[in-house]
Amino acid sequence: LSGRGSQIGTKGGKDTRPLGDKVFQQSQVRKILDFLRKTNYSNESLTSKHFPLSSKEFVCIFNFLYSFMDPRTDSVLPLTRFDEEVLKLLKTLHYPGNLSRSHFVTMGSLHSWPTVLGSLSFMCDMASIYSQKLFPNIIALGFPNKDESGFPTDRESKEKIQYVHHLDCWHEFNNGADEFPELLNALNENLLENNGVDVERLEYLGQQKTGLEQELGRLEDRGSRKVELLEQKEAFQLDISKMTDYLHKIEVHITEKQEEGDLKTRELEEVCGQVEGTRAEVVELRSNCEQGKVSHLEVERNGVLIGERRRQGETARLEVEEMEKEVWQKEIKVSRGKEVMDSLAKQINSLAMQEGLKTQSGETICLHVETFQGGGGEGTLANNSMRTELSEMARSSRTLTRNTERELQGVVTASGKFQEEVAMKKKELVSKDGEVARVVDESTKHKELVDREEHLYNRQLADIRDQLHQLKSQDRDNMELKQRELLSAKVRLEKLQQKRKEEEAAGREFLRKVADKTVSYMEECTGYRDKAAMEVLETARARVEMVRRAGTEIQEKV
Repeated sequence: LSGRGSQIGTKGGKDTRPLGDKVFQQSQVRKILDFLRKTNYSNESLTSKHFPLSSKEFVCIFNFLYSFMDPRTDSVLPLTRFDEEVLKLLKTLHYPGNLSRSHFVTMGSLHSWPTVLGSLSFMCDMASIYSQKLFPNIIALGFPNKDESGFPTDRESKEKIQYVHHLDCWHEFNNGADEFPELLNALNENLLENNGVDVERLEYLGQQKTGLEQELGRLEDRGSRKVELLEQKEAFQLDISKMTDYLHKIEVHITEKQEEGDLKTRELEEVCGQVEGTRAEVVELRSNCEQGKVSHLEVERNGVLIGERRRQGETARLEVEEMEKEVWQKEIKVSRGKEVMDSLAKQINSLAMQEGLKTQSGETICLHVETFQGGGGEGTLANNSMRTELSEMARSSRTLTRNTERELQGVVTASGKFQEEVAMKKKELVSKDGEVARVVDESTKHKELVDREEHLYNRQLADIRDQLHQLKSQDRDNMELKQRELLSAKVRLEKLQQKRKEEEAAGREFLRKVADKTVSYMEECTGYRDKAAMEVLETARARVEMVRRAGTEIQEKV
């Protein structure tokens, strides 16, 4: 170690490098030479035999290394009397070792050279850090990926994208271009992608907006059916009034027939009483004849009267039988009518209970069989009021039915459209699956091609390096040409590697977008399918309700 006093390094960290070790010195010399050759140092003939360096060569190497840290300065040290300047520069760079002017004055001596070599190795390390770490990542360091709160994020900053765009425009401008449409389009795409904007989603929403506007125009252009519906309403109301009159006439007819039946029953009872009186008179006359209380002529007259009475009785019996047959037929008709009325009343009562139909007073509608048997004015009045309320309910239910039918028609139409959209989305899903498979195949092929090209270029680079070493050993004059070829090959290799990384990132981003798009399409198709199923179920329920109500109306009409 260098143990002499110095103007710098006394307050910094202690230098723990074994500067006095010959092996360490040789490794530092090789490191410096490798860096100089790699960075195209002007003195290509410099080898390890030239170490320890002369003052002039030390200044040239120091200025060359310092130019990596400050490219604006080509010669920071003068060729003569540089010992004070080099101490100031190393102090500003926070060199950890101990240095003094005497080390640089007696640079070639055995006790000074290890310390000078340590400072030169430190400059080589700093130049390597600047050239390999800082300069390639200057844009990333100048524009960190952070959000508004200062936290790191996976998105690039807007300023970085704009800065890269301005650099590209500057290169194009230097090449003679005045307009930059392609670069502007690329900037727009980068900003949209960096902000997470889905362009396909925006286009899809625009198409949906256009379709909805067209649907709105079509609905506005369609004519109104108000006049037609009013005419249908009037026709239905006329049918209801006719049916109400017909039911009233039927009830009056049933009442008249019941009264005729009662009259026939009373007439039959009177005839039966007359027959009984006649029989009692016949019995009395027979007893008188048997006792001989009457004369022969009276007997004959009584016989004639008995025969006449028998004929009259037979005639009356025949009339009574015919009347009984007619009464029987009337009773059968009345009983059938009563059964019909009973079943109709039961159906009306059950439907009213199921639907929760109530009168204006709030009571549940209930028809009693006694109101259809006649014989009371209160039943007729109640029946008429009930009929009026039922007619009002029938009209309101028909209006509701017509509205439901229109809604059903709209739902059926919408269901058909949704089914068509679902079929279309399924076709798009199949096409997207095929496209994803194709993209995956192309990505795999492209990766294989890139690997082959990278292997080929690596092999070519190895061949060029071998040729360069051979040419160095054969002819030193062609060293600069070969170095340029090597650099160009490295540049091409870096461009190809960068291109491969960009294409790989673009392919991964495209696969991610395609996967997200596929998932969204599947979710939309599932939603359309569930929505269509629910609408079909609601339509079926509405149809069942409409059929049930139609059956109720038909039974009411009957």
